[in-house]
Amino acid sequence: MDLYMLIPIFGILLVMIPVAGLTLTLTLRFAIKPFVEALARALRESGRLGGGSNPQIEALSEQVESLMAEVQRLGEAQRFDKELLTERTVPIEQP
Repeated sequence: MDLYMLIPIFGILLVMIPVAGLTLTLTLRFAIKPFVEALARALRESGRLGGGSNPQIEALSEQVESLMAEVQRLGEAQRFDKELLTERTVPIEQP
């Protein structure tokens, strides 16, 4: 096979591979999405997926909520400290 015969073949493949990949990706996405949603719904209804309460997840949720509250309190304290420092640096005019 001559090298000059491969150039047009590679040129065609350069265009066809992305087109075929995009077509396959979109087709599979729209074909599989209803199946996956039905499977997730069935698992959720059977209690295997997100139906029951897991104590570890509940404990982690409580920890996240307490950390969020602590971060909020720290942010408020930091803003307060910053306001106090800016007031301190402003010179007080005496009459």
